[in-house]
Parts: sequence; C-alpha cells; structure tokens
Amino acid sequence: MLDIQNIGINFGGLRALDDVSFSVGKDEVVGLIGPNGAGKTTMMNIICGVYRPTEGKMFFEGNEITRIPSDRICRLGISRTYQIPQPFYAMTALAGVVTAVLNGKKRPHMCFSDAGLEASYYLEFVGLFSKRDELASNLNLYELRMLELARALATTPKLLLLDEVMAGLNPVESERALEMIWSAQEQFGVTLLWIEHVMKIIMKAAQRIVVLQYGKKIAEGPPEQIVRDPRIIEAYLGGKH
Repeated sequence: MLDIQNIGINFGGLRALDDVSFSVGKDEVVGLIGPNGAGKTTMMNIICGVYRPTEGKMFFEGNEITRIPSDRICRLGISRTYQIPQPFYAMTALAGVVTAVLNGKKRPHMCFSDAGLEASYYLEFVGLFSKRDELASNLNLYELRMLELARALATTPKLLLLDEVMAGLNPVESERALEMIWSAQEQFGVTLLWIEHVMKIIMKAAQRIVVLQYGKKIAEGPPEQIVRDPRIIEAYLGGKH
C-alpha cells in the first residue's frame, strides 16, 4: 500500500532523515519507533505532504505521492493524528469532525446537515457523542485523543498514521485507546502506521516494527525479534545496559 524509497530530508545543515526505506502492506499494523529526535514525526510529516523530502520517492497504492500537497494526500486516503493534539479548540467536538467529513472527501454537494449526521456517527464510535456540543478546549487529554481519532476516521482513510496516541494517558486509558484503535481497524478496514514510545502497547499491537535512530533505519522485523536486537537495546538504554 505505502512504499517509502530512500527518503532523506535536510533542515539547513541538519540531516533529519537519511536514506530511509520501508513499506506498509494493506491491513498491516506497522510500528515506527526510535529515541527522541530519531526522525519519526518528520517521516509522518513527509508522508502527509507537510514536508517535501530532499531526495527519495513515496508511492501510495502504486501512485507516486512524493510532492503532492497534503489536502490531496488526505483525499487519496491517508489521514493522521498528532503527538500533541491539534483540534479546532474554538469549535465544538461535532463541528471539528464535520470539517473533516466535508474536507476529507470529494463530495462538494454534501449538505451541512448530512455532514453533521456522519460526524455524529464517528463521535458515537469513539464514545464522545455526549460531548458533541462541548468546545474542544474543554475536553480532557483522553477525550482529545479520541476526538483526533474521530476526525481522522471521518476522512475515510485507507492508511491511518498514529503519532504517539498513548502519550500522557494512564495505563487504564491506554488500554481503552488500544481497544478503540483495534475496533477502528476492524470496523473501517484501515491500515496503520503507528509511532509509539509505550513499548508494551506497540509490541502488542504491531505485526512489524521499523526502528529509526539519528534519522537512519537501523532495524526492521517482527516485535519479538526487535526486542532482542542489541542495537535497539543500546538505542533506548545505552551501551552499558
């Protein structure tokens, strides 16, 4: 489904990603892990069209998307959540998801009331229908995470990029979020590329793990192989461990 080929990007004199290649197959859950500053979110931003790579190519369902604007990438079927939630804080939960419904699909003739009904469906799915008239600024962190998930799903993605959805959640909330993501994958048939620092969660959820360090891919494989890789242990804990 997604094919990343030799992607590199420079920010001035900083080499943020260097010759990174990997793929994500349809219906897979692929984890993207690495220490802080490894380039994980930069890769997400490149896939979504926020950044344009210095070199390399990207293909989605066989079509090159390397230099396509982010709005067109969304309409092709790639959506995302953010490490730090970025809702429309001055909008209600419902209005924020309505915006995703109207802008995530090429449906210029859809009326606002129909978009509201569809947005309500996604809010109900993530357990926020009762909060539909609340301003996003009044929601707690777990609710903001679920609002982001609802908004991303409302664009009807084929590939969903998750950026540290467990950050800041307590263990009970993390398990609830994991169950919600599994339900979304099953109900909507989305493929997942997932950045996560909570190793217990990503090792349970992912079928395959890609590891970045200092902008380079240093390992790739099934979770049980990755957790035993000395390079991964050193990247996270340091050589003396």
